[in-house]
Amino acid sequence: MRLLGHLFSGYIKVRWGWHGLSPEQAQMEVLTWSKTTLNVLGVEVKVYGDMAQAGPLLLVSNHISWLDILLFLSLRPVRFVSKAEVESWPIVGHYAHACRTLFIKRTIKRDALKLVQIMSEALSMGDMVAIFPEGTTTTGVEVLPFHANLFESARASNASIQAASILYVSSSKHEPIATPSFTGSDTLVGSIWRILGLKEFEVWVNWGDVQESTLGQDRRTLAKQSWSEVQRLHAQLKSQAVSASSED
Repeated sequence: MRLLGHLFSGYIKVRWGWHGLSPEQAQMEVLTWSKTTLNVLGVEVKVYGDMAQAGPLLLVSNHISWLDILLFLSLRPVRFVSKAEVESWPIVGHYAHACRTLFIKRTIKRDALKLVQIMSEALSMGDMVAIFPEGTTTTGVEVLPFHANLFESARASNASIQAASILYVSSSKHEPIATPSFTGSDTLVGSIWRILGLKEFEVWVNWGDVQESTLGQDRRTLAKQSWSEVQRLHAQLKSQAVSASSED
């Protein structure tokens, strides 16, 4: 009931309460709401490393769950690239608009090219834009190879790049868990129901160093470098989980 009340009040704010707010004020409202949502869902956030304070920055990460988006939104004002279907999701779609999400129809090549241009413009204006270059979600066991197309936006705008890795962990045993993952034929309602059944758990995020310049590097090189860095960061988190579980 607490979650339903929180979602409903958030929906009211997005539809009617945030009109007239400046972009900065709206971003802070989103940040606060995201933190509260994670708290209501029983998620404790643990951060390793330092997230950049401001843009222009392209954030790249592995992708496990829709919770990944709330995680980043609870830390900084971030713009996301998302599949076009999210735009029509109840409540979530309205929040996506409030977060100034950039939507992509992956089956249309020209739309992807247009998105790169829009991302480049956003980065040039000093925004932080987050992408999940695996192109899908996983259970968190491994990091899939990155698609290179959207890295062109960082190259074109000479924006910095920062890699991150995400891992969901049991609060009691400190072991990686797959329950929060949103894969295959999962529905949003079904995923939320499973997550509520956990009562409480942790999400760990591990930040790499900021790559300050992308001049002279093509998008495929940037994608491979970022993939290697996320793999390294992910291995660190899994090692940390093993160490923590052995101490319990």
